[in-house]
Amino acid sequence: MNLGEKIKSLRKEKGLTQVELAELSGLSIRTMQRIENKEVNPSVYSLKMLSKALEVDLEDLNSHKKKPFHFNLSKFLMTTLISFFGNTSVKKAIGFTILPIIALLLYLWLPAKSNAVYSPNDNPFFVATINCGTDTVCDIEVTKKDKDGEILWQHTFGGSSYDRAGKVISTEDGGCLVVGSTSSFGAGNYDVLLLKIDSSGELAWQKTYGGFFNEYGKSISKLPEDNGYVIEGTQQTCSTPNVSNDCKDYVWIFEVDENGELQG
Repeated sequence: MNLGEKIKSLRKEKGLTQVELAELSGLSIRTMQRIENKEVNPSVYSLKMLSKALEVDLEDLNSHKKKPFHFNLSKFLMTTLISFFGNTSVKKAIGFTILPIIALLLYLWLPAKSNAVYSPNDNPFFVATINCGTDTVCDIEVTKKDKDGEILWQHTFGGSSYDRAGKVISTEDGGCLVVGSTSSFGAGNYDVLLLKIDSSGELAWQKTYGGFFNEYGKSISKLPEDNGYVIEGTQQTCSTPNVSNDCKDYVWIFEVDENGELQG
């Protein structure tokens, strides 16, 4: 019995419908259906919430889940560039002196430009990156570091589809807020996602904002006088029933309170 079938069996043993289990675990009904239909493997977050709702430990049953793919850019560049320069002794000397420097610089630069967001002015500070098991299943990995860059904790958050961070900021309680986008939760295709993570790395709460079409969270900043936060992203409008080439994206700015509740 695979994991989806096991969850379905446990749900029925407790007399729960998919809708009821989705509500108990805080997942969307679409995510529940995809898990039970074996279309996706549950993320760490989904397993944790389902385990609580079903009162069992499901994480040990997820051994078949693919491990995140980690691309060694420096190794790839070294191999490619050395092959390009050839195998003569002179060219090898050039490759092993200059090329590692180029590879290192690119390795340090590219992640910051591609999928990592930081709160570098804070002490301690946070880094949020994307952690993918497949091309379509990605989670948000949040790392808390001290002033010397030593890792204090590292945890992964997300659902059974594609989740990505846009910005992370620290909070006064030693935790952080992460704004981003999710296709695992919410009301439609992609919605704005807001995570509140406490000082020990546990998820305190999460909120989604948006409708049926695509909304993406880009940044978050604190409002003056502790009046909550302002979130900036994009919101999509379409003249068709589904997402199409006729859809247009607009800047979307809105405010939430300290608990993530939409204001205005």
